[in-house]
Amino acid sequence: MIKFHAVLIDETGCEFGADVEAKDHADARDQLRERYPESRIDDVASPQDAIDRHNRRMERLLYEMDMDF
Repeated sequence: MIKFHAVLIDETGCEFGADVEAKDHADARDQLRERYPESRIDDVASPQDAIDRHNRRMERLLYEMDMDF
């Protein structure tokens, strides 16, 4: 099981976070829909997703610094 972190938007438009343990992204989304039927799922990320996202940001930042934007 993987621990996913999700960002959801409730019926008033406010964001909130929730954690769920699931076998994959699809299972995580299913569990979130079941637990929070009134809310919309904005993002679901595993720890590896967060690492990958961070690495892409850093690569882009270094690229922009080298290109002297």
